[in-house]
Amino acid sequence: MGDVKNGNVWLILAREYRQRIRTRSFQVITALGFVLILASAFAPAVLDRVQSATGGSTVAVVQPEPGLVETLRTALPEELPNGEPRTEIQAVDSRNAAESGVENGDYDGLLISQGSGSTRSAQSGETSYVYRAPQPGAEADRIQEALSGVAAEQRLQEAGVSGEEAAGVFAPAQLEVEATGGGPSGEEFQATYWLVYVLVFLLYMTVIQYGNMVTMSVITEKSSRITEMMSASVRPVDQMAGKILGVGLLALTQYGLWLAAGIGSLVIGRARGDGLGFGLDAVSPATIVLFLLSFVLGYLLYASILGGLGSLFSRMEDAQQIIGPVIMLLLAGLLITIFSMSSPDGALATVGSYVPFFSPMVMFARAELGSTAGWEIALSYTLLAATVAAAVWAAARLYRTGTLMYGKKPSLAEAARMVLRG
Repeated sequence: MGDVKNGNVWLILAREYRQRIRTRSFQVITALGFVLILASAFAPAVLDRVQSATGGSTVAVVQPEPGLVETLRTALPEELPNGEPRTEIQAVDSRNAAESGVENGDYDGLLISQGSGSTRSAQSGETSYVYRAPQPGAEADRIQEALSGVAAEQRLQEAGVSGEEAAGVFAPAQLEVEATGGGPSGEEFQATYWLVYVLVFLLYMTVIQYGNMVTMSVITEKSSRITEMMSASVRPVDQMAGKILGVGLLALTQYGLWLAAGIGSLVIGRARGDGLGFGLDAVSPATIVLFLLSFVLGYLLYASILGGLGSLFSRMEDAQQIIGPVIMLLLAGLLITIFSMSSPDGALATVGSYVPFFSPMVMFARAELGSTAGWEIALSYTLLAATVAAAVWAAARLYRTGTLMYGKKPSLAEAARMVLRG
């Protein structure tokens, strides 16, 4: 990719970086992402306040049987963050008044029990739940679960089974989930899964964004004849190298700011005793290093290809016919990664992690979620680095020829011949 020791490469890199970092769109997106990531530390507290402000549900019970109200309250112990019950049970005497209350919004639902005897309707199933259309929400499910528990307890008591004996019978079996090969398991896997999902999608979006930025830069300068004027003093390969490295440095700047916000968010979340499902332990230094390596190599691969192909065109609209298939390759890598995340050691993930066009995302996910050996990771990234070197070599040849071409729209076959002829 040109001679990085060449002063021209650094001049173009600095020019590209300064020009892009001053754009309003980059500043707004970067600042917005920074604020949103940092604000995520306070999301649990905000959700708690919203839940507390909106309050729980109130369910009316018409002429309840003796003990039913207290039994339901005991069976529905869940509380809001402010300590109030999520489901408040109230006894009412008039069904008509209770139904009017449901229509008016005074009650969220109406429980009508029939039969006689202490909470007998729960056991016999002679209970109905009235709600305001169109949806009963989750309240009906909670009521049904509570009634089922009450009915089961009644049947056990009638069969002569004490509460302690019943608790022993229904006690869940203890099962420890452990993965072979040192991979994450159980709750750790779930936390790592969602972290990897977010990072893979971020990787996909930023490679597309900054790869297209390189393409647009190349096409814009070619259409305005700037490239021709610069070619008198700067080699085309140095021009391309400066553009790719300058835009890549811009991406790393954005990543650095977002990473700082993410670490700050996790630190604040841990200090507050809450979070969004994963803690600092899920974001190890090895994860950050592997993610940045995946981005750098993935970006260099696709930016080189897109920059080289972009040099063949003078308008972005014309370039879409040949750039589209490249973007589809990246999209295929994202889909393979998503499909294989639930089985990171499966055949699809294993094969995809050795295909350089897919491996920046697939191998990153596999290394984080599966039991991948060190030599497999090394082999995957070695193949990726070799493909990056080949893509840079081919892009340099395309750029040298393409920046002087005008008018004709070349096909992929013609582009391949340009690479071979040099």
